[in-house]
Amino acid sequence: MPITSPATSRELQQLALCQRLILQNSYISQEALRKDLQRYGYPMISQSTISRLLKNLGVIKIRNSRGQRIYTLSPLAQPLPQASRPIAEMVVDVVHNNEFILVHTAAGYGRAIARILDCQQLTQTIGVVAGSDNVWIAPRHSRQISSLYQQVRHLLNAG
Repeated sequence: MPITSPATSRELQQLALCQRLILQNSYISQEALRKDLQRYGYPMISQSTISRLLKNLGVIKIRNSRGQRIYTLSPLAQPLPQASRPIAEMVVDVVHNNEFILVHTAAGYGRAIARILDCQQLTQTIGVVAGSDNVWIAPRHSRQISSLYQQVRHLLNAG
């Protein structure tokens, strides 16, 4: 994430959430993105803050398959994978439900994070699958999801 000025923890959290929402959804307006950011814990977020977040993330608009112009992260603005980056900088978010864990990563880091997890030989997992910017972790038993989630967050310094 190219951040133009020193950022507070709250601003970094807003940036991470904004990035995750843009990666997961198709937004045609800043207002739609603002409503989701409000729903996820920023009820007083302003339109000018949304504009700044989009600028700092290097967001551009592209046409989707329906011809709508949607926000997306510019491939040119995304950080290039570097082995020297701390793991915590590679991880955007770690979430789970009752069936699996999903690790959202900065673009290009999914496979590296999956490899790190594979090397830990986590006995509670049945498998780890990676994409460019995400890692899907299947627990051996669904009743172990909470403890595995905590273990993954600890290993990745994500919380």
